[in-house]
Amino acid sequence: MHTIVNGHKIATQIYSRIKRQRGVTAKLGVVLVGNHKPSQTYVRKKGEAAESCGVDFLLLHLPSRISTKQLVAEVKQLQQKRYGLTGLIVQLPLPKQINTGKVLESISPSIDVDCLTQTSLGKLITGSYWIEPPTPGAIIEILRYHKVPLVGAKVVIIGAGSLVGRPLANMLFHEQATVSVLNRSTRNVAAYTKTADIVVTGVGHHGVLTGAMIKPGAVVIDAGVSFVGKKMYGDIDFTSVSKKARLVTPTPGGVGPLTVAKLIENTVKCASKLAKQ
Repeated sequence: MHTIVNGHKIATQIYSRIKRQRGVTAKLGVVLVGNHKPSQTYVRKKGEAAESCGVDFLLLHLPSRISTKQLVAEVKQLQQKRYGLTGLIVQLPLPKQINTGKVLESISPSIDVDCLTQTSLGKLITGSYWIEPPTPGAIIEILRYHKVPLVGAKVVIIGAGSLVGRPLANMLFHEQATVSVLNRSTRNVAAYTKTADIVVTGVGHHGVLTGAMIKPGAVVIDAGVSFVGKKMYGDIDFTSVSKKARLVTPTPGGVGPLTVAKLIENTVKCASKLAKQ
């Protein structure tokens, strides 16, 4: 019998945790560039989640034609004391003319709640991180909630991106899992996934993983998102995968709500740490 993860239910527990650890003023700033529809949806959900927890929210919406230099200047200005941010993210993806790395490096590590600066990524590698990148953190939260053993587990991650694959691999290493990260050059993906205890996808292309590619009783976490028209899809073929997996996440309603919750939790944790300095 398979279990379908209820991301909203687990997110509610995180929000309860957030409300218990309040007592400081937390404020999340989001920089949105252009009119990318999925990004606008994600930003709106982040704002609603922040306000529901009593976290202040500041949105800076900039035109898509902005240059890297102008965007870096805007990000740096937002970090002045008068804005009082305890968390700051730049919503990705950015327009093609922007140097994403330069923009992300302009965020102070002390309020880097997406954990995308080189300082934050270094802490993930060494195991000295004290906040978790939102999407990988959401995945770990699901596995913990459902008591999925990680020590010695064979985990295959499809996708080596900086938002999911690479940070999650490091977090799982610290949990003593055996991890394989597959990229676009990996040959015969099914040869890896068929023997995995846990398969995580984070590609953003529907149909990357089917039921024929997993072993019976595997745990499958779908962290990919793509749109066809207005309809949202994950990476997996949910119908065939859910027949063989013992635990599977739906899209929407799986990893997404938890990612937002982890972002808000990071903002409050940063506020607590800054208040003590």
